[in-house]
Amino acid sequence: MSRTSRVYVQGLPQLIQLNGHNNDIVFHDDEDYLTFLNCLRRADELFDFALHAWTLLPHQMMMLLTPQTKEDLSRLVQHIGRSYVPWFNQKYHRSGSLWEGRYNSSLIEPEAYLLIAQKFVDTRLGELHAARGERLTWSSYRNNIGEQQQMITPHEQYLRLGHTPQERAIQYARFIQSPLGPSIEKRLQDCLNQNRLLGTPQYCQQLERQLHRPVQPRQAGRPRKYFHNQVTDWAWLENQAACLLSRYCYQEVRLPLLESEGNETAFTSQNQKFPLAGNHSALLRGEGTMGCLKMINQHPHLQSMSKLWYEGVMFRSSANSGEHIQQYQQIGVEAFGYAGVDIELEQLALQYDFFKSLGLQENVELKINSTGTQKELAAFRTALRAFYQPFIGVFESEWTECLAMQPERLLRSDHPLLARLRSIAPEIGDFLGEESRKRFDCLLESLTKIRVPFVVDRWLYPSNAYCHTHFEWHCEKLLEHSLLCRGGRYDECATSVLETPIQACGFALMLDPIMRLLRLTDKHLLKKQVTDVVIIPGSPAASTQALNIGRSLRKTFPQMSIANDFSHMRVTACVRNARRQGGRFIIVVSSDEAATEVAIYDRDSGEEQRVNLAKAISILSHSLNASPGCRSGTNVPYG
Repeated sequence: MSRTSRVYVQGLPQLIQLNGHNNDIVFHDDEDYLTFLNCLRRADELFDFALHAWTLLPHQMMMLLTPQTKEDLSRLVQHIGRSYVPWFNQKYHRSGSLWEGRYNSSLIEPEAYLLIAQKFVDTRLGELHAARGERLTWSSYRNNIGEQQQMITPHEQYLRLGHTPQERAIQYARFIQSPLGPSIEKRLQDCLNQNRLLGTPQYCQQLERQLHRPVQPRQAGRPRKYFHNQVTDWAWLENQAACLLSRYCYQEVRLPLLESEGNETAFTSQNQKFPLAGNHSALLRGEGTMGCLKMINQHPHLQSMSKLWYEGVMFRSSANSGEHIQQYQQIGVEAFGYAGVDIELEQLALQYDFFKSLGLQENVELKINSTGTQKELAAFRTALRAFYQPFIGVFESEWTECLAMQPERLLRSDHPLLARLRSIAPEIGDFLGEESRKRFDCLLESLTKIRVPFVVDRWLYPSNAYCHTHFEWHCEKLLEHSLLCRGGRYDECATSVLETPIQACGFALMLDPIMRLLRLTDKHLLKKQVTDVVIIPGSPAASTQALNIGRSLRKTFPQMSIANDFSHMRVTACVRNARRQGGRFIIVVSSDEAATEVAIYDRDSGEEQRVNLAKAISILSHSLNASPGCRSGTNVPYG
């Protein structure tokens, strides 16, 4: 079978990786490192490429570079094999290949991922050297923070960090201190192993149309089939969120499904009219923020330091006409009366803890940006309109509408003309005041300290009326449905709605794509059931006794979920179904009415024994800490 040809695009940087054969050591001492660097310097003289970052690990070599041609990259790797490998074999009296097969490579989308890939390379040695108390000697880290200058050619994206080498070095040193999330590390490694492109879905799709071949990494393995109860999956997912929000002291509220007309704001643009009897009309709920604002307007005491959350179905239109309405599940979280960045930091930590509790931290990525105050955002929009004005003659009608309302949306377009203009267009960072800059820097430094991975996306702009902080969680595996969570601060919008000064910050978890991601990654958590005990009558005559035992256990253990089996199938079939559903304990009530013992099966220990009811209660008491109930707290109805 022929080997798949490597993807190459003129001008795009490449990340390449060479691993030692069978993960063997390829650099034993300083002489080995220096000899390899001399080979690399010689290759720099012979072939045409720009080296942006490199690192040498004992068992691995990695470089980020932009080759002038595809042949230059191949000759570079070939030169390393013909110069360093014979020297290494002669020194250590060995023979054969030093590297593990072909080199791994990945194209990098410059605007979105160049600096992230450079950071990935420069920090590969970080943990190893930190543990030894050493400096990052065998990597380009010291070159890129301005301490050395050798072999490194800064990329255009690196040069945009500042106007002088000192400014760029300071900004890069600050950028490299934030943790690199497990999601982006996994994506980088997948792209390297599969020779794919690391880029945004829009950029990848555009390149696939040009090259007529796939460039995005594939999901490994066959799709999994699920035969268990999906209703239980949803109950489990919502319960996970409820548990976490309860631990963070957020209080659940109930919001109406229908909203009255006349309250349309930037947060209700998706609401749909719903005709009622008597020539009245209402709006289907498109989000819950407006409902929370109405509630705290009716209850002023909630405007001072209150933390609320809600869940339920929301509605949006799939067409401009509004004839086709879709519904989706959402959990919303709002906090009012908190002026500092602490509440935003807490909510971001809460979101990270939520995804971590689901085992999805390797698949999600936090993107964050600051738009400053409404005044600063308005100045930025004015500058964008002035910048695009000379080109309005070739604009499409949709672009003209965006230019009038939200010109920053043009910066997210993948159209070739707009993409080319984006590189020279004004940026929001140039319009932020000193206070807004300090506020955003403080938030980023705090995220770094609590080790919540993030990426500052300067092209990320809110679709709603957020101010200062705006963030989104994405999973690129879901392609066009990658958005999992969105939120930010909206002080000025909330003040305008309530006509009184108030601080507001919140976010929404999109449960539908989160559930799709859980099923896509085949998380075993979904197969866990919320049932702790299943009680099976040995015969129809024992049903009443089984029901009484269930009532007694529910009074004794209010934290546990206890189910009675009323299927009246054979006991063996009922036990098999209970085990398949994941019940922790299975209790079989004897068909003999005079019997005082029950058979209890413990799934975790695999033990099955016959005991009286008192002993069964003792067994369940010991397991209480292993499977406690979680749905707690007071519901505050509204509307």
